[in-house]
Amino acid sequence: MRIIKLHSGLFNYLRKELKIKRTFPKLIKFLLTIVKAYCNELFKLYKESFKYLDPEFQKQKKQYEQYNKLRADLQRALKLLQFIDVKLAKSGVGRQVRRQFWRDFYRDGQVRKETFDDLLKEIGR
Repeated sequence: MRIIKLHSGLFNYLRKELKIKRTFPKLIKFLLTIVKAYCNELFKLYKESFKYLDPEFQKQKKQYEQYNKLRADLQRALKLLQFIDVKLAKSGVGRQVRRQFWRDFYRDGQVRKETFDDLLKEIGR
């Protein structure tokens, strides 16, 4: 896709720039500059595309994607826990009761299930 964009961009640029009147030496210099820049970009693109064939790169890419997915999941979980804590505070629950709730939440799976069920009911409104 990037190769197509490179070629279409080059074509549009040349179409626009070749309308400008230049002397022959300036035109040659302009075209040589364009060819050098085009070859450099094309070389970078091919070099980048070959790394996708490297198994080590694929492994690192998969690890990076897993890391990003885990990070996003943790951020969502943190937001959810913060929402629960704020909801408890707004409902007038005292600090000691909230601390006991979080202890139970940590230790008892049934409390976690009930909390998430209540939250899903509230969200579903």
